[in-house]
Amino acid sequence: MNILYLAHRLPYPPNKGDKLRAFHQIKHLARNHRVWCACFVDDPQDEVHIPILQKYCTQLTTVRLSPRLATIRGLAGLACGKSLTQSYYEHQGMRRVLDDWYKRTTFDVVVAFSSSMAPYAMFAPCRRRVLDFCDLDSAKWSQFADQSRWPLRLLYRTEGRRLANLERQWIDKADATILISRSERDQLSSDIDRRKVHVVGNGVEVSDSPIVKKPSKENANAATVVGFMGVMDYKPNVEGVAWFVKSCWPTIRKKMPQAEFHIVGRSPNSKAKKLACYEGVRVIGNVPDAQQAVSAFDVSVAPLLLARGLQNKVLEAMACGKPVVLTRQAAEGIHGEPGQHFLVQNDPTKFSQSVISLLQQPIVREQIGQRARHYVSVHHQWRHELSKLELVVTGISQAANKCVYPNEPRASARADAQN
Repeated sequence: MNILYLAHRLPYPPNKGDKLRAFHQIKHLARNHRVWCACFVDDPQDEVHIPILQKYCTQLTTVRLSPRLATIRGLAGLACGKSLTQSYYEHQGMRRVLDDWYKRTTFDVVVAFSSSMAPYAMFAPCRRRVLDFCDLDSAKWSQFADQSRWPLRLLYRTEGRRLANLERQWIDKADATILISRSERDQLSSDIDRRKVHVVGNGVEVSDSPIVKKPSKENANAATVVGFMGVMDYKPNVEGVAWFVKSCWPTIRKKMPQAEFHIVGRSPNSKAKKLACYEGVRVIGNVPDAQQAVSAFDVSVAPLLLARGLQNKVLEAMACGKPVVLTRQAAEGIHGEPGQHFLVQNDPTKFSQSVISLLQQPIVREQIGQRARHYVSVHHQWRHELSKLELVVTGISQAANKCVYPNEPRASARADAQN
């Protein structure tokens, strides 16, 4: 099949959740099909990676997108009654690229990654249109509104409402829509045809032997490490980590004076860097090997107060055999068992106590970590999720639309019962 893949940013390097998902999708589809990829580049530094992505594509074309000009275009569109997201990504350069391809190539399927690229898919002359929304961006804007002050609250709420209307229209016109978790699918409007909506999650690659933090003569007296891994110029990550440092870390540090909190992730902004002034907190920034960095954690935390979809940072920590303490929001897309595969708390006192308990009980820590690793190895390996993706893309999607864990209650409901 000839597949046209549209992405809102270059899907490489896979150092963010959206890039990671898009790269694995392209890599998998290219095994059995011919993939043409058209994407924006919003960071010129990413262009050095274009040759790597070209290895998987019959043809790859990138269009530079200026975030400053796109923001102006988006706000202007919002003021004129349009969606900020749709206006942000309206670009004549992308339309020219696609129009040229349509003249020279017959595409069987178009796959649009995220709501940002959905408008381009609506006009593609293909027999099948597939939208991978991952999580619902409209709901994310509404969450931003709930946690913001005026006038941002009004702006975010308006965008959430307008984008939700567009999402319903796009789902109706598309042949298939993909969401990253059942909880995202459950939040769709009741007037949407659920038979066209499929769940394809993210995955991890679990090694045959887990990477664990082993004591040695050099580190036998080393501090216990609590860690967070995530991009640190992303607002939900920064605000979640700031909440943990200010509301939970003093209690943990008082009980465990030798403990350190490591904030690992590229592009820490000024707010993130200021957290290093707290005792025992280290803002490490970017690292060459993310898995190795996570392997140094004794406990991983995901204290996100605003989260959508499926958190790869949590899956990756679990794949490394690390116990994770996370909020209900961060646990929403993971259908493991709280208390068995991870610990869920939203109250800062309980969150702190959960971390302290794990730090003080290495055997319990090891048991939860190994159960977590086994869980993701069974339910969240990339090869399983990508097999479902191919069923949807090719149209053999009935099997992919079945519930992956039909007998399990929703993770959010179990988390509510636990707290």
